[in-house]
Amino acid sequence: MASSPYSDKPVSQRTSQATLTNSLPDGCSYGSIPSKDGGAPERVIWVDFPPDCRENPFYFSTRRKVGITMCALIYCWYCSMTASAFAIQAGDMCADLHCPRLGAEAGIGLYAWGAGVMPLFVAPVSEEFGRRPVYLCALALLWLFHLMQGLAQNTGTALVARFLTGIAGSVGTSVVGGTVADIFTPAQRGLPMMMTGFVLYFSTGLGGTVFAFVTTRLGWRWTWWIILITLGACAPLFVFLMVETRSSIILRARARALRNERGLGDGGRYISQAEAERVPFLTALRNSMVRPLVFLVSEPIVMFFSLWVALAWSVMYVQIAGLPYMMRTLYGFNTEQVGLVYLTACVGACFGYLGGYAQEHLYRRYAPTRGVEARLYTPMGAGIVFAVGCFITGATASVDIPWIASAIGQVVVITGVMIIYVTAFTYVSECYGMYASSAMASQSFLRNMVGGCVAFGTTSMFKGMTVRWALILMGGIAAVLALVPFAAYYYGPAIRARSPYSRALMRLEREALDAERVQREVRGIDLAGTEDVEGEVYEKEREYM
Repeated sequence: MASSPYSDKPVSQRTSQATLTNSLPDGCSYGSIPSKDGGAPERVIWVDFPPDCRENPFYFSTRRKVGITMCALIYCWYCSMTASAFAIQAGDMCADLHCPRLGAEAGIGLYAWGAGVMPLFVAPVSEEFGRRPVYLCALALLWLFHLMQGLAQNTGTALVARFLTGIAGSVGTSVVGGTVADIFTPAQRGLPMMMTGFVLYFSTGLGGTVFAFVTTRLGWRWTWWIILITLGACAPLFVFLMVETRSSIILRARARALRNERGLGDGGRYISQAEAERVPFLTALRNSMVRPLVFLVSEPIVMFFSLWVALAWSVMYVQIAGLPYMMRTLYGFNTEQVGLVYLTACVGACFGYLGGYAQEHLYRRYAPTRGVEARLYTPMGAGIVFAVGCFITGATASVDIPWIASAIGQVVVITGVMIIYVTAFTYVSECYGMYASSAMASQSFLRNMVGGCVAFGTTSMFKGMTVRWALILMGGIAAVLALVPFAAYYYGPAIRARSPYSRALMRLEREALDAERVQREVRGIDLAGTEDVEGEVYEKEREYM
């Protein structure tokens, strides 16, 4: 059992004690923390969630979880759609603002860089201060920066707006994963994570198609007016449905309310674990900002999955930035025809969803014997599919071969990329529990920084190497990185055992579930939602821990 330095009992034992103390509110128990002046320890009353508590994010009502997930998916939709929307209208924008073609590529790259840098601040801050305020502030900024894009009268304004939009949009690829980890237990995360990946890629394809027609028939500025109108219409959903999902923030509020209501009348000060371990604001902010970088350089799981996803993300940006060039140069397509080719991302997303659905079935079947590594069956195939798709797209990128062959290759690429992306989110979030957002911020930083660099040089790369050899080169790199899920599958338990972060965070999350299950059994409460399909193999892994 994991023990806190501020408590004289492990977490699960403190929860059990609460049921034996009739004078305390349900979920509370006595404990102690060191005295600030070095004297006798201060007696406190730990505040935790009682069994089957609807304030516990894991056990929110189904209706509330659906509302939260819907808001998260809406945010993902807009953050992803805006990337392809910019690419498809970039030609008309550059003609109007008299900017060089490099300005269009810069807009795509700057968006990626903004989305890569900001999670180092946003995701950890959301862990310290709550998800809800981050969502609401980011939504307002996303709307404002799209307005700036629509009103731009010169290239500089347009590019600054793209970078700032990427900053606001970073919530869609970092905090969303943490939100899913907040409200779904490890056994339940597969499908919500899969929906996140599906929305990201499907909206990329649909955005390119829809705004190709908007650009040619209404003008490029209407791309941003339509996004502004629809995004504004979704704002009330966030206000009313996106409640706080970070358990430590909810427990802080509960402890504060109990202190105001009961004072010291129960023989101690009501306090949550997060409050006891709280450090000064600037220290907490610095630690939160550094944690993702620490994960990236010191945690092998985060490091290698981030590299894998960075390559997949780069190929996606090549498709976003390079598809107009490729289709116009090789096949003579106009803007609307290029927009229709973006539908390959939608088709690939659908196939990727089916692959994710099969993975969830395999996980349920093999998790009792393989543990969290049962998340890696379809990703092992997806890495190969991804490489094959790059080879197909590159080999068929020629005026002598019908365009449909290259489009088929792009569908194969997106199918593999989506499964890889969802796996990286799901597997890593489960390995890092309450710090899932920090781990995913590491991934977001690397994949967007690399993807942004590739977007800047896509046209130059295509001109210098030709489309064919540029994509074949990426296929070769993808073939090497396809070894990542195989290595994680066979050596994951040993790697995680050597990680102080992953080992401790997985243990704490599992102990909380165990304590909840025990208390429900004692009280005769339904055990639904406390299932732990990895429980058997987890016990075996204790020998590593």
